[in-house]
Amino acid sequence: MGTKQPLSKSNFPPLLHLSYILQQSSDERLLEELGVGLSQARIMSVLHRNAARSQRSVASELAQTEANVSRQLRHMHKQGLVSIKHSKSDARQREVVLTAKGFNVYQKAEKLLKKQQSQFLRLLAQNELKVFEKATQNLSKSLN
Repeated sequence: MGTKQPLSKSNFPPLLHLSYILQQSSDERLLEELGVGLSQARIMSVLHRNAARSQRSVASELAQTEANVSRQLRHMHKQGLVSIKHSKSDARQREVVLTAKGFNVYQKAEKLLKKQQSQFLRLLAQNELKVFEKATQNLSKSLN
């Protein structure tokens, strides 16, 4: 599996560039260690909180297209991470449930991502960390 080419700093505004680098790094690490990508980990994050969910509701919660979620779910089903069944209330809808294997992989992914975040934050000095935390809180509040 080849590594992705990084974006040039001059092509992207700094915050978007940082976001891209962090997502790419997380995706590569998850793939390398667990065989799932960041998109699949996000889907598992939605599924671990609830019982059966429709593909549509998963896509909506993640602000992704149903086609993209469907493609990821098919791959996850082949890996044994999710179970996909037709809805009892609407045969046109498919319901998705995280399997025991999927829940186990999700827990490992969550730990891996928290560890990676911790490693990233350790790169900052204490005063930088406080500024970073305050800035991300302010940005998050203003975007929601």
